[in-house]
Amino acid sequence: MRDNGRRCVANHKILLFEPVHQKGLDHLAGNGCEVVFSDGYGPEHIRSAVKDVDGILARARGLIDAPVMDAAPRLKVIGRHGIGVDNVDVDAATARGIYVVNTPLAPAEAVAEFVAMGMIALPRRIVQADPAVRSLDWDFRNRVHPPELLGKTLGIIGFGRIGRRIAEICGLGFRMNIVYTDAFPADAKEEGRLSAKRVPIEDLLATSDFVSLNVPLLDTTHHLNDEKALASMKPTAILINCARGPVVDEAALAQALENGVIAGAVIDVFEEEPIKDDNPLIGLDNVLLTPHYSGCSAESTENMSMVAADIVKILNGIEPAFPVNEPENPRQQTGSEA
Repeated sequence: MRDNGRRCVANHKILLFEPVHQKGLDHLAGNGCEVVFSDGYGPEHIRSAVKDVDGILARARGLIDAPVMDAAPRLKVIGRHGIGVDNVDVDAATARGIYVVNTPLAPAEAVAEFVAMGMIALPRRIVQADPAVRSLDWDFRNRVHPPELLGKTLGIIGFGRIGRRIAEICGLGFRMNIVYTDAFPADAKEEGRLSAKRVPIEDLLATSDFVSLNVPLLDTTHHLNDEKALASMKPTAILINCARGPVVDEAALAQALENGVIAGAVIDVFEEEPIKDDNPLIGLDNVLLTPHYSGCSAESTENMSMVAADIVKILNGIEPAFPVNEPENPRQQTGSEA
């Protein structure tokens, strides 16, 4: 793929499953791309919608697997709005000459700020405090006395961009003790700057007052926090999951919360999304539940939509800024160009 020059693509179709910020849509339109929407997220909806598309701009919903790619002979690029690519079969894409790109920088600040918010909002019962005041229950202030964050230990599982930003906010800002576990250690200078110490996951779970999950969904991280892991945590600990739902065994978590194995949880992602009314977490009052939006700030939604820029680059034959894979034989251009 060439990495210089520019030509305007035309008559290329880009498929979306969910809405994105107007900036990304404008970028596609301004580069001669037609945006079309699937009428559903199921496999049959997606396969019928991809027959004549050149690119897909995907969020968290909709599985883009080998059968979808085989139903899309013109497909050259899959752009992932955000970081995670667990709903894209990257190996299948690589084998078929299809690029996968994402926006690894865009949601980091939003997620990190959300984690810090959750560490305060849940123990201080902010969600309950507001209706208490509205119902004139002023005595709420005498019933809720949560601990401060100062001097508490935060364990970060996954020390990439998001994990390190969380460490920066909570370690330098709240003066918490930071421990982390990651397959790849940070360099000594970064550990020193953040006052962060790498420890085995068993030690992290046993000593942390808060545990933040910031890992991708892989075979090795599926149900990483299962019944055994939850049982090894402090009974006063709070678990925060803004990674992917299946990283946590949701049924085991519900039992742990109900039985006081851990004190609480902040859960932004779920094993099944959207959740259903029989989800066991809904009925618990020691959890803070949000609809997979920790990464959705005004700035991040705009920046994530600009995965459109790499989609356009691929269609122009230009090297993308954030490739997830590197197909050896990228699919060639089809259709007209101007």
